[in-house]
Amino acid sequence: MGLNKLINRLQKVLSSKERSKDISQERLDSLLDKLEKKEKKLKQKLDKEKNPKKRKELKLQLKIVTTQRKKGVAYRRKL
Repeated sequence: MGLNKLINRLQKVLSSKERSKDISQERLDSLLDKLEKKEKKLKQKLDKEKNPKKRKELKLQLKIVTTQRKKGVAYRRKL
């Protein structure tokens, strides 16, 4: 699953409109697991990459994934 698709799904879950609905914990856990796997893959790619431009792009993607995952984990703890 692509990075944008994962982030969009998590944002829908975390948005105020969606919060009012019953969000299944399994769905949130599933998204968080996928984000964690994506985060690990990005870290591995970053370690192997030599090109400075690609490293910068990977760092940005990694930062986005990490931030979104942290938001999701914080929301999960509230449930």
